[in-house]
Amino acid sequence: MRGFGLWGRTMKKIVQATDVTMRGPDMRRFQEAGPQRRSGMAGLLSRQSRSMLAASVAGAFGLLLAACTPPGARALDTNVPLTKAPEDLSGAAPMGTRLWRSPELAAAERSASAYQIPPATVFRGRGSYYADLSPDQVDQVAAMCTRDVRSAVARRFRVVDQPGPGVFRLELILARLVPPRPQYAAPAGWNFAGPALSVGMPEAGGSTAGTMTMSGKFIDSQNGNLLVAFSSPVSPTVMDLPAPGRPQRVLDFADAACEQFADDLVRAMVRQRQANGTLPR
Repeated sequence: MRGFGLWGRTMKKIVQATDVTMRGPDMRRFQEAGPQRRSGMAGLLSRQSRSMLAASVAGAFGLLLAACTPPGARALDTNVPLTKAPEDLSGAAPMGTRLWRSPELAAAERSASAYQIPPATVFRGRGSYYADLSPDQVDQVAAMCTRDVRSAVARRFRVVDQPGPGVFRLELILARLVPPRPQYAAPAGWNFAGPALSVGMPEAGGSTAGTMTMSGKFIDSQNGNLLVAFSSPVSPTVMDLPAPGRPQRVLDFADAACEQFADDLVRAMVRQRQANGTLPR
């Protein structure tokens, strides 16, 4: 009876608060609606829980993608801030290239007569990505880039095997390889292929242009002074999309990317030395 009295007082307060008088059938309908309201509230809480879970998953997915972004505005292993490639390199540096140049660069170039190019290394830290390639295949890509850069530089400058006076050491680091892939819709505008240029039909799924990112630095081989640091993405045009799970096709794309990077790098080196009046004859 005490429970019924408490229920009655509670109902009276509800009626007074809503200024509605309920009698007979109205009261029965109100009582019958109670379980439905409780069921509806449970459904609402369930929907809210699902929404919170979806938001949590989306947030975790965003963090995962953020962790996979390319290395930031500092060249790997240089700890110096990079900025957009300057206008005097326009047409030589690929779009998206970031660069730092020492104030001592021009003076050092006046006495530099050769370049030493050791084997490119591979960055495997946070932000690196190499598609479907095994570690050995990634090392193979780094070796391809070393070969192509040495060949391209040797066509315009003298390349040597040992450090010494008047020798710049060019250290290259492979940081990221994102081959072309079909473009799929992604939540919150994310692109699964990374920061790649959309190609194909603009209103269709289309595809994404692949991107290889190389980081590097020029060092005075005699005193170890850092003269240039850069991070440069290249996106060679290919007609055949490497299929997921097909490493050989990814390697074919990487081969084209290494060749283009080598050509772009030499053009930038020539333009840089022309701007400083230090281009060897």
